[in-house]
Amino acid sequence: MFTYYWSNLEHFPSIMRNVEEVRIIDRETSHWKVKSPLGTSAEFDARITEMDPNRGIGWNSVDGNVQTSGGVRFEETAPGRTRIDVKMNYSDPPGGKVGEVVADAISNPEREMREDLENFARKVERGEIELRVPASRRGSGPAPAI
Repeated sequence: MFTYYWSNLEHFPSIMRNVEEVRIIDRETSHWKVKSPLGTSAEFDARITEMDPNRGIGWNSVDGNVQTSGGVRFEETAPGRTRIDVKMNYSDPPGGKVGEVVADAISNPEREMREDLENFARKVERGEIELRVPASRRGSGPAPAI
């Protein structure tokens, strides 16, 4: 069920504090606008490289001022318990090498990701996020919004 929610990329602004907007371009490509640690916004297009409805998603950026790739994996560890693994890579941040050093000095991407995932889990546990696949989408494929 987590994969269903995460495969709809337009949900990301409600999950991740640094994601301002995600706009679907086609089944494989989306346009992202994210906040940078320097107080500006960065934009890029990303292409889905893997979509497994039971395990997770993977991506690579294809155009924009940030190069990124990564994946999100889901593993049921016990009934009602799911482990979420996130791997993200980036290069060519705005500001080049200086921007990268400044960003590392004023932000902690790993901590921010952990906090965002913990907030997501709390919302799920309180019932604020509906993970159930709508009847209209059942059996129609792993990537409902793409």
